[in-house]
Amino acid sequence: MNVVYLFFFYLFLGLVRILPAWIYFPLARAGVRVFYVINVKAERYALETLDRAYGEAITPAEKKRLARVSFLNLADGLAGFIFSFSRPAFSKRFFDFEGLEKVSPAVAQGKGVIIGVSHFGPFAWMMYRFIAEGYRVSVVAKPPRGEFLKKKFQESARHAGGLKVILSTPVRACVAESLRSIESGELLFMPLDQNYGAAGRLFVNFFGYPAATAPGPVMYAARTKAPLLMAFALPEGKDKFKIVIEGPLGLVATGDERADLAANTQMFTAMVERYVRQYPEQWSWMHRRWKCVPRENELK
Repeated sequence: MNVVYLFFFYLFLGLVRILPAWIYFPLARAGVRVFYVINVKAERYALETLDRAYGEAITPAEKKRLARVSFLNLADGLAGFIFSFSRPAFSKRFFDFEGLEKVSPAVAQGKGVIIGVSHFGPFAWMMYRFIAEGYRVSVVAKPPRGEFLKKKFQESARHAGGLKVILSTPVRACVAESLRSIESGELLFMPLDQNYGAAGRLFVNFFGYPAATAPGPVMYAARTKAPLLMAFALPEGKDKFKIVIEGPLGLVATGDERADLAANTQMFTAMVERYVRQYPEQWSWMHRRWKCVPRENELK
């Protein structure tokens, strides 16, 4: 079975490398629209999340529109990310920067930078824009299911376009490799808005409900003294985006480690919520953000 997977895996990547953009993107977008129609779970999960976030503040019709449009926007960003595997410089056509000067000072001194991202628009694709500027980039990502796909997921990104993927599990290996990335002067991108069910999770407020959140970005920033930034790719017209870089975030440091960790994790989660409320079509509503239910002692 691995031989079959391997064949189709490399066939797909080969086609992506040879197809021109004017053929690839229409094909990818058509495929995504068909997939959305047949993948009923995507809409169901998105509507559940929208119901919780907005209640009756928006109409059922608007929720269905947001569910569909946000899925398509996220998928368009994924299509661009895959297309840029072998063409990092291609991303320059689509992304401009606001705040890039916040990254350069630390890198010039040989220090790493932690950049928080959310599942917002072309969040993965925009990483290639940083690579196109000459930065060394790593990203922490959940592994796909299956050992074969997990291995190829890492290999394809790491050896195409210069993006290094750090799998979030096993946790010890992820922490060690993430710290090495920061200490070697790389930009470490970390998703901040996924449901996090592992040990060490913190429940912070997101749209008025406790959401299990990984405290890793704050922990790494406190340990390495690396600046903690946030980046959002905002729509600027058809197929154009502006990467807005926020920060460096001033971390709370009272001496109470757990309280500080919770306050700082809440701070960047509140920033994600602010952008989601402003650009609801750009966030991945199909993600089950409140999947984990807190135990009584986790809300203290």
